[in-house]
Amino acid sequence: MAGVYDLFRTEEAAELYARHQPALSSHVIDLVLEHSPDRELLVDVGCGSGSSTLPFSPHFSRVLGVDYSEAQCVVGRRRLEGTSAAQNTSIHQGSIYELPVPDHSVSCIFGVMIVHFADMDRLYTEIDRVLKPGGLVLFHGKGSLTPVDSADKEKTVVSGKELAERMVYVKNKLFKNLFHDRTAFNPLKYSNLPELYPGPLREQWTESACVPVSAVINYAMTWSAALKYSEQQGITLPQVRDLIATHLTAGDSSLEDASVSTQLDHFTWMSKKPP
Repeated sequence: MAGVYDLFRTEEAAELYARHQPALSSHVIDLVLEHSPDRELLVDVGCGSGSSTLPFSPHFSRVLGVDYSEAQCVVGRRRLEGTSAAQNTSIHQGSIYELPVPDHSVSCIFGVMIVHFADMDRLYTEIDRVLKPGGLVLFHGKGSLTPVDSADKEKTVVSGKELAERMVYVKNKLFKNLFHDRTAFNPLKYSNLPELYPGPLREQWTESACVPVSAVINYAMTWSAALKYSEQQGITLPQVRDLIATHLTAGDSSLEDASVSTQLDHFTWMSKKPP
C-alpha cells in the first residue's frame, strides 16, 4: 500500500528504537506549546513506540499516537503502563490517513520523521479534515547523530572524526542498499515540503552532546537497516550490534565506555489552519 511502511516490525527492533533514539528535543516541545491554539488534543502521526508522544502528555488534555506498526504500538502501550501519562494518552494502531477523531477536533497534528514515508496528498487531506480552525501542523525532522572532534580533550577520548568515518563505512558498505529510499524531504530540511496552508514557517538548529561510544553503537541499532541486515544474514540483532561495535571501535571493546562529542541537526516545518 502506498505511503505505508513497517520498518520496525518486530518488538525487539521497536524496543531498540524506543530505547536508543535521541529524546525529543525540548525546543520542539516549546514550539508546539507556543503555536498551538489551545492544549486540548494533540495527535502524533507515525508515533512509533511513543517516544515523541509521551512528552506531550503533561501539556495537553488528551494525546493520541497513531502508527501502522503493530510491534511499535505494542511497545508504546507497554511504555505507557503504570505511568501518569496513561491517564490522558493512548496509542492507536491504524492508518495516519484515517485518524480516529472527529472533524475539526484536533489542536495540533505532530509528526517526527514521518513526511518522507507519507503520501502527502492523502495526509494533507486528512489533516485538513481533523484540524480545528487555527490548529497547528508541525513536522519535525532530524539528521543523523554524528560524532565530531571536540576542543575539550579532557571530556572526550575518542576521535569524533575517525568514529564518523567508521559510521559512514557501516552505512554505505555493511548496510549497502538496506536503507529506505524515501528521503526526498530530509536532505533539504523540509524546504521543499508542499504547502498546506499559507505561510509555513521553518526552523533549523544543531544540538551537541558528549556521549559514550556505546550510545553511538546503540543509535546505529535504531536504523531500519539493522533489522533488514539481521534478516538478510540470518543473524540476531545482538549479533548485528556486535558487528557494528567491532567496526566502530576497530575491535577495541574498551572504547565503548569512552566519551565522544556528537552533533544532531534538527529541522521543523509548521503551518496553521486559517481561522
